Amino acid sequence: MEAVTVEIRSRMFIPQHIQLHRNRKTVLRFRNYDTELHTVAAKELFLSPDLNVGGNGAPEFGPDGLKRVIIPPDGLIEFQFTPTRTGTFPYLCDMPGHDMKAVMTVE
Repeated sequence: MEAVTVEIRSRMFIPQHIQLHRNRKTVLRFRNYDTELHTVAAKELFLSPDLNVGGNGAPEFGPDGLKRVIIPPDGLIEFQFTPTRTGTFPYLCDMPGHDMKAVMTVE
């Protein structure tokens, strides 16, 4: 199993680029150290049929599956899934004015 943690500090994802591996079970954590809400929105990455979302965030689902997760201050969200597609997948915080962007690469 692969485990990766992304920190959210000062309206930035750290690191801004992460690398995952196709067909490898993954635990991807986002920890929000800021004093404001943030989101993780990545439309194409979280289409895995084995996706589980845990932590104290609030997942939002749409007709195509997971839309985004809202992470409270000092919050943690954990995605458990197996990436099945290779490629580069941008993700962002879509809260107004936050302008936070990063990238996941699956090889």
